[in-house]
Amino acid sequence: MKSVLIIIVLSFIQFSVFAQIFPSDLWHDGKLVLVSEDTLVGKLKYDLTKGIVQVEVGKKLYTHSAKSIFFFTLFDVTSETYRTFYVLPYGLLSSYKVPVIFEVLLEGNLTLLCREYKAVKNIQDPYSYGSYSKEYLVYKYFFLDRQGNITEYKLKKNDLYNAVIKRQNQVIKFMKANNLHSDKRIDLIRIISFYNALL
Repeated sequence: MKSVLIIIVLSFIQFSVFAQIFPSDLWHDGKLVLVSEDTLVGKLKYDLTKGIVQVEVGKKLYTHSAKSIFFFTLFDVTSETYRTFYVLPYGLLSSYKVPVIFEVLLEGNLTLLCREYKAVKNIQDPYSYGSYSKEYLVYKYFFLDRQGNITEYKLKKNDLYNAVIKRQNQVIKFMKANNLHSDKRIDLIRIISFYNALL
């Protein structure tokens, strides 16, 4: 009986440790502005993969697809930060452009955009000699230039250098002086912010 109880407790602990709550699973205080210029203020829940945003206003629930959304902002309870998302035309799966929701991480001459996805990885459990699946967030980054061109940034240093070609040498010196990495989110924000300040 004791051993069964121990297994149940260990299973519960393991589930508690590896069960993760993502921002897209929660409702956040926010505001949604539609292409029609109508504004909805209430609780927001988003799904970037499906390209939809739900808004709860009072006791009413509204669902809007990317094609009807201009932008939305929310206060993310998981990171305790304000986040802004815009809908922009982009060829996500092909060259044919459709309305796609992007998070704006930094706005300027070169704007840094982001999209988050849930991914699953299998992890070997050394205690049970089995494996389990764990969801985690994956971020894809994009550059938006002044002409409205969106380019996916695949975290390769040369792609970053091409994006900041107007001040490439200064950016490289800045990165070396501050030990910044082109594949780290916070460093990338600092690099693009520096580049925009130069312009």
